[in-house]
Amino acid sequence: MSTKSKGILAVVISATIFGSMPLMAKFVYESGGNATSLAFYRFLLILPFLYLLIRKDNEETLKIAKEELKKIILVATLGYGATALLLYLSYNYIPSGIATTIHFIYPAFVILGCILFFKENPSVTKLIAVILCLLGVIMFYDGDGDINFTGMLLAFSSSITFAFYTIYLDKSSLKEMNTIKLTFYLCVIAAIMMLIFSILTKTFTINMKPLGWIMSLLLSLSVGLGVTLFQFGIKVIGPQSTSILSTFEPITSVTIGVLLLNEGFGIKTFFGISFILLAVIIISFFEK
Repeated sequence: MSTKSKGILAVVISATIFGSMPLMAKFVYESGGNATSLAFYRFLLILPFLYLLIRKDNEETLKIAKEELKKIILVATLGYGATALLLYLSYNYIPSGIATTIHFIYPAFVILGCILFFKENPSVTKLIAVILCLLGVIMFYDGDGDINFTGMLLAFSSSITFAFYTIYLDKSSLKEMNTIKLTFYLCVIAAIMMLIFSILTKTFTINMKPLGWIMSLLLSLSVGLGVTLFQFGIKVIGPQSTSILSTFEPITSVTIGVLLLNEGFGIKTFFGISFILLAVIIISFFEK
């Protein structure tokens, strides 16, 4: 398998992992948890495992340069952590399906950011792929629920912060860092952010049933793996292709909803999946 193929596979697996998060979150909420506390635990519980993996590597340490730390703090607060915070906040105002639809505008922002700030010219195949992805994600929106401007603004902002996170990892020297070590520091800073926010909003809780703690740990481990694979994808195939391929995430969410949660599967859902799969094929086989 070529390095590019590995990068594509890593992003698709990462998107599949993130797409399964709503199901795990559902069990946490039913066991006494809430969105902000879950976000905190998702960043916190993975840290011991990441630490052990770093310590196991004789050629790697937790030491980082001062300049690297500054970059990590910047991308963790304005990108990685901010995205989770904004998206979870949007769930308080609009249905998660609408929030997810708005959030997945971010591949367009990635390409736009690369054009405006780095004078990159995306290929025709990438432009076609991102249009197909946007159409596919829109198809998943069922139109239910009241439209709240605050919720839409929060979800829209999350797409911008995640686009920043995607581009910054590629354009800074951080993509040369060991991916596990980078994930470790991103999670440390994001966990601090979420802890402070949950305390200020009085949403922090430890009163969960055992199943809630088990699912929180499973979700945290899954996210850690997903983030690491996402970073590998950026390193290998670049931010534009990575952002487009990551739209495989809503396909996973829809599939889980249909198979496990008895959600409907209509013609719009079919076309949504078809558009995204076509975009994945275009990037995988036609993008040089």
